[in-house]
Amino acid sequence: MPVKLVLRLVLAATFAVVAIIFSELIPPIEGANPLVARIFVTFIAATLGFIVFPDIATNVTKFTIYLFNISVNRLSSEILNQLLHFPKYTRNIFEPAPQVGGVSIQRPLILDTSAIIDGRILDIAKTGFISGLILIPNFVLLELQQVSDSSDNLKRQRGRRGFDIVSELKKIHGIKIEIWEKDAGGKAVDEKLLKIAKSLHGKVITTDFNLNRLSEAHGVSVLNVNDLSNAIKAQALPGETMEIKIVHVGKDAKQGVGYLEDGTMVVVEDGAHFLGDTVKVEVSRVLQSSAGRIIFGKKQ
Repeated sequence: MPVKLVLRLVLAATFAVVAIIFSELIPPIEGANPLVARIFVTFIAATLGFIVFPDIATNVTKFTIYLFNISVNRLSSEILNQLLHFPKYTRNIFEPAPQVGGVSIQRPLILDTSAIIDGRILDIAKTGFISGLILIPNFVLLELQQVSDSSDNLKRQRGRRGFDIVSELKKIHGIKIEIWEKDAGGKAVDEKLLKIAKSLHGKVITTDFNLNRLSEAHGVSVLNVNDLSNAIKAQALPGETMEIKIVHVGKDAKQGVGYLEDGTMVVVEDGAHFLGDTVKVEVSRVLQSSAGRIIFGKKQ
């Protein structure tokens, strides 16, 4: 016996039993035979179960499957659309990493002109705080060349010192310097640096305050040498004493100014009279500014 016929007979019997049970609850109709009424209701229910309900169930099932397929197709299309419109700098995980000098690039450090000219990056590298691949874009070297060719003697010396810094970095164990010669697009140097950093998921090393802010706005990681320098300076607490040589007068004619070994400025109240002398100073407060940390104190 076909399965569909068996299913229809089972449904007909089920509907008939349900009709018999509920027909007991139907109040008698005046002038009608209760038994005939129950048989009629049972017959209608059995017919509904045998003929109509399976067809309805089939149509409902087909419609449900149709809606499910539409939902899956729309979801798939939306996911595909998002992937196709993903930012250009995002690289597929199966796509080989870009290479420079035969070396696969994975989250490199990218030096800008200010960090090279500043020179402290060399000392940081020597201590081992940074290691791995460091990229220097070709346009950064061109900018460095312009500085070294400047008519200003100080700028010229700093530019040439920058090339010496690059040469010294190449000699440090654990550091690999590579020149990035591919066109990054964009007009300004900062814009090009950010595009390279985004495309390679790298970090920019700089001392430039404006580039630091711009990088943060574009979601690019930054290693600011100035921030590192301020972070590792010795902490001075109010009430602490230290010896400072007064080297010049402050903004206020009564103030004397000296410096700690790490370059932190110390402003001494009424210290102008001790210009050239080393005095003992008690710290009164510490001010953190964009230019660094400034200590204020009084002569003991």
